[in-house]
Amino acid sequence: MNLRKSRVKLLRVAFCSFALLALLVAPYERQGINVVLDFTCHWTGYVLLMAGLGLRMWAILYVGQRKSRELTTTGPYSLCRNPLYVGTFLLTLGTALSFENVAMLAFAVVVVIPIHVAVVLAEEKHLRALFGEQYVQYMQRTPRFWFRLSAYNSAPEVNIPVRTLRRAIFDAVGILCIPPLASLVDTLQDNNILPVLWHWP
Repeated sequence: MNLRKSRVKLLRVAFCSFALLALLVAPYERQGINVVLDFTCHWTGYVLLMAGLGLRMWAILYVGQRKSRELTTTGPYSLCRNPLYVGTFLLTLGTALSFENVAMLAFAVVVVIPIHVAVVLAEEKHLRALFGEQYVQYMQRTPRFWFRLSAYNSAPEVNIPVRTLRRAIFDAVGILCIPPLASLVDTLQDNNILPVLWHWP
């Protein structure tokens, strides 16, 4: 299987499974976790969601629809090679914590994030073949995931296609819906409207 070509289907399956865990597995608070830990999980999740959202929007506005046409090395892409994926990692962890659901957190760490890492490795091969030595030099000076703040650089202006702007707005709206959705699932489970098939832990 060509992982790069199959990545969209693979990621959809992973995120559908992630969503099912949110709906059908009881979150931490059902097990009597203390209020401090409950509060910490909740707000840590929100912070990670906002950080992931900001990073993804920033990266989308820079890379636009140009990913396979030109190599973007400025803005967030001067800090690390995969800011979009780092944003997705933060969003995945933030979602699990917002739902206060340890099964979602475990699934994110064991399945969702490793799938994204595998996709990144496959994409690197494609980009190396596409851009050659230019990409090799970019790899040598820019970390894959960890940010190198001292390397930041950006052009004074960035051209943003309308389609890219729409994508960024769509992402933002969907992500901002996660906290109220977590509260809704919480309420539905409390009132036995949404069945809990598995209590964890």
